[in-house]
Amino acid sequence: MIPKEFESVTKDDIDSLVANLTPEGRDLEYKELLPGKSSKDVHEFLADVSSFANASGGDLLYGIREKRDSAGQPTGMPETAQGLPGINADAEKLRLEQMLLSGIDPRIPGIRLKHLEGFPARSIVIVIRVPKSWAAPHMVKLDYSSRFFSRTSAGKYQLDVREIRAQFLLSESLGDRIGSFRSDRLGKIMANETPVPLEPGPRLVLHLLPVASFAEQPALDLRSAQQHGSKLVPMGRPQTYGPLSFNFNGLFSSGGNESQKPFSYLQLFRNGAFEAVYARTAMNRLIYGIDWEQQVIRMGPSYMQFQKQIGLRPPLFIAISILSARSFIVVPSEPNGPHGLMNLRPIEEDALLAPEVLLEDQEADVQRLLRPAFDTFWQASGWPGSPGYDANGSWVGHKSLLQS
Repeated sequence: MIPKEFESVTKDDIDSLVANLTPEGRDLEYKELLPGKSSKDVHEFLADVSSFANASGGDLLYGIREKRDSAGQPTGMPETAQGLPGINADAEKLRLEQMLLSGIDPRIPGIRLKHLEGFPARSIVIVIRVPKSWAAPHMVKLDYSSRFFSRTSAGKYQLDVREIRAQFLLSESLGDRIGSFRSDRLGKIMANETPVPLEPGPRLVLHLLPVASFAEQPALDLRSAQQHGSKLVPMGRPQTYGPLSFNFNGLFSSGGNESQKPFSYLQLFRNGAFEAVYARTAMNRLIYGIDWEQQVIRMGPSYMQFQKQIGLRPPLFIAISILSARSFIVVPSEPNGPHGLMNLRPIEEDALLAPEVLLEDQEADVQRLLRPAFDTFWQASGWPGSPGYDANGSWVGHKSLLQS
């Protein structure tokens, strides 16, 4: 795999692979031509992509000619980046995407395609980056046959029954570990086992749980993470907050007012999981829903960017919870406004846990993804869903109330 963020890959990186004779391997493969329309070509393409996803991920480069040995066999070493002349780049990328959608099950999240210009005869090189998948194994389904592939340094190979079973078990246990972590942390927060004592009352909890944190158990460099997180701010716009400091679980920072208990904190765990808690979400038995939605939408992306900086990219699960919520009522902000308290009811549960939301890549529309999670909290008080979204499904906060 080209050791750069996908967005930053340029023609110079392709030229460097050729100049340095960088060989194919577990995470890199060269192709001189795009796959044709025959079943054989389509199957080969699907097998290449799924093998990367079922292994450690990698880059598939189209438009690179390989060196040949004396018998005319490809050596895996690049000879030249002659590119793909005379093709419609957008049409070809769309064709490849459609092949992936119809030919691999389950769908591989996070695949990205791009083309690079500037090669001989106005040709292009197409780059396909396939992430390591945490929903593996992915199956090639074509012409009534089903096959599973993975990769070694020698290239792709077909998985046997034992290896297929092992990958299924890994995916199932991964979900269990993520769910157990969330449940354990929420139990500790409800028991006031937090890095700092918080104000009493309902608590908004945001967990950002990178899949890699639970699949690979990465050992973070906490000193480096502390430097990257020097500008992180806890939720709630606290007047006072400190830099990330070391504690037993990893790094934390708390926020509040000088004369009162802290009302928010951040906790980075040693495996890269992230927890943000905000304890000033309610007043007079009312939870101001638009305001806490705004906290998540405003601060969540900066927390995810921080995780990316320390090497933990999506996919990740976003988990939102409200604790100690029983007998409170969710309202937008001002209960005397156009919606009032008519037909609303107190929350019956003490802990409201929205379903986890899967963020497959950094470019996804987080606000739209979070709408089903936000809806569950409003529905606990009788609302049909979050009033913070407009008719087009965009989150606009208080503006939607003024337009209603």
